[in-house]
Amino acid sequence: PVSLPCHLRCVLPWVKREAMDLTRAKNSFDRLRNFRLSPQGFWRSLLSLLLAACISRYLRSLARSFWWHRSMASMLFGSTVVNLRRLLGQRQRYRIEIHQHREKKEEYAVWWPEPPRAPSASRLWILVPGGMSDADSIAGYIDEFLHSNVIAPSEDWCVFHNAGTGTARWQHGTFAGLSDPTFLLDFLQGLNAMDSENSCRYREIVTVGFSVGGMLALSAASKVVKPMSGKDKCLVHVNRSLSGGPCRLRFVSVHSPDCVRTTFEAMTKWAFCARLDIPLTLHFWAVNLRSGLLFKCPRGPWFPWPPTWSYMRRFTEAAWAQNEALKLEAEGNAVSVEELKKPFEHFDDSFALRLRKVLPVGEVLRIQNPEDPVVDQTTLDQKSLRCCDLWWVRGGGHVMCFGASKDLARRLRKWVDCKPAAI
Repeated sequence: PVSLPCHLRCVLPWVKREAMDLTRAKNSFDRLRNFRLSPQGFWRSLLSLLLAACISRYLRSLARSFWWHRSMASMLFGSTVVNLRRLLGQRQRYRIEIHQHREKKEEYAVWWPEPPRAPSASRLWILVPGGMSDADSIAGYIDEFLHSNVIAPSEDWCVFHNAGTGTARWQHGTFAGLSDPTFLLDFLQGLNAMDSENSCRYREIVTVGFSVGGMLALSAASKVVKPMSGKDKCLVHVNRSLSGGPCRLRFVSVHSPDCVRTTFEAMTKWAFCARLDIPLTLHFWAVNLRSGLLFKCPRGPWFPWPPTWSYMRRFTEAAWAQNEALKLEAEGNAVSVEELKKPFEHFDDSFALRLRKVLPVGEVLRIQNPEDPVVDQTTLDQKSLRCCDLWWVRGGGHVMCFGASKDLARRLRKWVDCKPAAI
């Protein structure tokens, strides 16, 4: 056989590889030219790409903010346990009472447990739900608190719902600030808890507010509880009500914000998968739809779009302007709603907590989570935090702390059972 020259023997393998690459490229081009994607295959591919993008964003968020995801998981786990108990027949039943404010003539609701508690109870617990929700909210924090056995069997309790919530409907106005304790104070007055002339049925009333309900409780405390002087800040006093009533009034706040606006503005800067203002806005819209507030504010945005803090802000501004117009109309001064519109910052104090005076030890308590996924610690007012007893308790995410921390119920019970030192 004839042997090839040396240089041809070196070039021949390269030529073969190139020929094979060209053949493969031609085959790939033919397959691509003959490719036909069915509608089913197109949507399957599109969904796969979207799922991959979502998983990628979630993993990146998990790596950056692991504490936030851990708190959310703890909160969702607690809510799941509560709802499973409800499915198994352990749902709390209530008897609903609709009250009317003496002066404003607006409705607010109080839910009492069924069956009724002991009529001879000397202590009443008033639970205030947050986020304009009801006692049987799917979040389940009221049920979790009851299940933690903080409330003794011999004690009475109820759930207070502010104006326009808890099946109460708006009658004349359209606006009530989330930190305005007007209706809560009206309920306490109805119990003679702040009356020095008439005796109160209970010797002690403990108000426990959750989330925004905690703002309501602390605002009521700032109006009811006397601030301490420098010489007796370490003492727990009897009869702290400003009216000198015989009933001891105490207040507890669980994971409350200090300013609704700054709390929601912080949420708008989080990653998309952490934008909790979206589900909270949808809940806000549903509550206003049920209470009839949407129909009382024709100038406000009806449909929640976009379902973010911007919608809550715009609707609240419209509700405030409508309420001011109704006031002027009742006085005989007809004014257009558009002329009365103000930015949210104009009535920011109605959605913010401003504690500035030190309250007595053992009378007012705040429980906060440094890893709260809803109320970021950086949005809290440091001056307000120093005005009362303060516990930092990890676990439970937002307001689900009594199931996550088994020791918290015992600590709160010990705090409540602390007897006042007479002076």
